[in-house]
Amino acid sequence: MAEKIRFIGRIQHTEDTIQRLFKTEYFTYSKRRILARMLVGAAMVVTGLLYQRNRIVQVILLMIGCWLLFSRDFPASVQADRTLEKRKGRLPQNTCTFFDSGMDLDGEGRMRLAYSRFQQLVEDERYLYLFLGKGSVCMIDKETIERGSVEELKEFVEKHTGLTWRAKSKSLLQMNLYDVWQMLQDKRRRR
Repeated sequence: MAEKIRFIGRIQHTEDTIQRLFKTEYFTYSKRRILARMLVGAAMVVTGLLYQRNRIVQVILLMIGCWLLFSRDFPASVQADRTLEKRKGRLPQNTCTFFDSGMDLDGEGRMRLAYSRFQQLVEDERYLYLFLGKGSVCMIDKETIERGSVEELKEFVEKHTGLTWRAKSKSLLQMNLYDVWQMLQDKRRRR
């Protein structure tokens, strides 16, 4: 007897979805790296403002410091561009089929994923991201969900993974102490 399908969700990747995917992954798994870049950038700006001996060195410190402060997602954009270049327009379409015992991922192959393998659940206004780890994610367009609503799928996934959905990472300037605590807890869990 065939297992009952609970939900189905799809994504047809485009250049925009690939950019979003890499940026979401970067902000989910690289918060400490982003914070370090911002701190180095701030230190360079302060040093540039206080350094009065050589105008060229001062300008270089200010430019690099500002770039580090305001180009937080640059590494993710570069990685997405490389992926798009390698694929040369052949972007995948993936289908996620949810069962009580696991999720099937169909696209450039087929695999069954146990819910226990998922590490993080992230959502933004348009997509759901089910992370298996850094570099491995199932992305679903909310508009493609079949056999239930977005909220019903989210509840189903939470129940089966034991994880909770997080909103797409906020600006590091808006982080509170709980976010910092969660970042440290996530690092310990991955070890």
